Amino acid sequence: MKHAARVMVPTRSGCIISTASIFSRVGAAPSHAYCSSKHTVLGLTKNLAVELRQFRIRVNCLSPYAMVTPLATKVVGFENEKFEKALSTIGNLKGVTLRVDDVAKAALFLASDDAKYISGHNLFIDGGFTVYNPGLGMFKYPES
Repeated sequence: MKHAARVMVPTRSGCIISTASIFSRVGAAPSHAYCSSKHTVLGLTKNLAVELRQFRIRVNCLSPYAMVTPLATKVVGFENEKFEKALSTIGNLKGVTLRVDDVAKAALFLASDDAKYISGHNLFIDGGFTVYNPGLGMFKYPES
C-alpha cells in the first residue's frame, strides 16, 4: 500500500485494493495470528482510505470466503474434490463454490469506474456467510 500510494499521490488518482478474509469480521475458526492479521489489513485499508482521499486515491479491501487453492487444500488436508464438496455444503449458498476468478472479478469491479465513489469498503465475497448464523435455527430449509 505504501509503495502504491507513493506513485499515485503525484498523479492525484488511483485505486488500492487489499485482500483480507471473512475473518476480518468473524473469529473462532483460524488461529489468533491469522485472524488478527486480517483485522489489521482492514484497519489499514480504512485508515488509508481517509488519509489518501485528498489525492483522489480510493482504498478498498476484499474479504473472500474459503476457496479451493493449493494452499487451502494443504492446510485442511483434503483433496480438491473433497474440499470443494465440503465448501459447497457448509457455505451459506448451497451448491455454490467460490472460485478464484470470482475474487478477481470483484477486484476488477472495485478498480473500475463503476466503483468511482467506493472507498474504505470491505467487500465480502462470501455468499452471505458473515451475515447468517445457522446456530440461531431461525430459517429451517429442507435438505436438497
